[in-house]
Amino acid sequence: MSAKTPLAVRLLQRAHSPAPSVTARRCLSGWKASSTRVEEYAKAPITPVTLSHLLELGKTRNALESAQLLHKELPKRLARRVRAIQKLPFIVGVNPWIKKVYELYFDSFETLSNIPAPLDAASEKDFADTLSDLVASHHDVIPDLAKGFRESGKHMSKEEKTRFLDDMIHARIAIRVLAEHHLALKDQISGWIGIVNTRLFPATLIRSTAEYVQELCEINYGSAPDFEIDGDVDTMMAYISVHLDYIFMELLKNANRATVEHSFRVGRRAHPRIQITIAQGSEDVTVRIRDQGGGISPEDLPRVFEYSFTTVPKMELEEEDSNIFSTQARLNMQAGIGGPIAGLGFGLPMSRIYARYFGGSLDLRSVSGHGLDVFLRVPTITQSLPTNMTI
Repeated sequence: MSAKTPLAVRLLQRAHSPAPSVTARRCLSGWKASSTRVEEYAKAPITPVTLSHLLELGKTRNALESAQLLHKELPKRLARRVRAIQKLPFIVGVNPWIKKVYELYFDSFETLSNIPAPLDAASEKDFADTLSDLVASHHDVIPDLAKGFRESGKHMSKEEKTRFLDDMIHARIAIRVLAEHHLALKDQISGWIGIVNTRLFPATLIRSTAEYVQELCEINYGSAPDFEIDGDVDTMMAYISVHLDYIFMELLKNANRATVEHSFRVGRRAHPRIQITIAQGSEDVTVRIRDQGGGISPEDLPRVFEYSFTTVPKMELEEEDSNIFSTQARLNMQAGIGGPIAGLGFGLPMSRIYARYFGGSLDLRSVSGHGLDVFLRVPTITQSLPTNMTI
């Protein structure tokens, strides 16, 4: 599904390989007070990287300037994540999953803050190789955070947990956009500016994702609903493909799962199809995904964007490792594409963060007992977007 750029293929291949050596280095004393350096970097002001600047670097393919920018910028952003985790309540921070994430960010900070600044093509290549390993090493951050907060999140208020995770995930997206954009500068692909696909056809991407999810649904449940794509099916836009991949994957998994399970509950012999409609505006694209999966109950609807909230039965959560959806989706998650089919409760909150990242939106309209309409709106990425839009 993700064979859309050589970069995406390489990232997925790395995800199936043993984790790189950087993950083996661990902070031996827990919340180690490397503090002096970490705090210095964390307190340093973040350099706003505008979207227009990123696109310009992609057009000129100036890898050295990009590497020098990232060499200064990424350690500060990683240090802020390290400090954020250090400030968690002790009982949350010592959770094995959370501590694993902490150690990974700490190691990544140490690596990037100690590597020499790139000054020429050779040192830029060394920097890019290190950056590539670090990107791959972070593939499990989201599922690890989800598991950690599922186990220990009760020790924080809903507001504290939401604030921490929103900041953590938003920062992670920014770091990956900057890093993967730099790595993609090596690839000369027609229609691409770094990681931005300027000739992205939403209908093509949705179809490939829907077919993929449909196949997994048939494996897991023995059947799957059909789907139909209508509206402005010839729409072309510029966007980061892996972001839309993630959102479409999550929304279509939810629609398939809800449709099949509702059929089981009400005794439907045939699943109603999932209707996907594309509408092109002057500066954005809206996608509506409509299912007849019973909708979301009025009691659950206000909570669907809460982290770790899930309607999956407890028994299923305990058996997640034997679930085809969660196993395969975890591999996709490693390349920043998919997510667990159900159970960890991060899918919708993360999808909304992705949708809003460049000024879009994600909204739900439920008819309880019948079905759900999901509206995704995303702008087309051009240099005409607000100049103050930063990464």
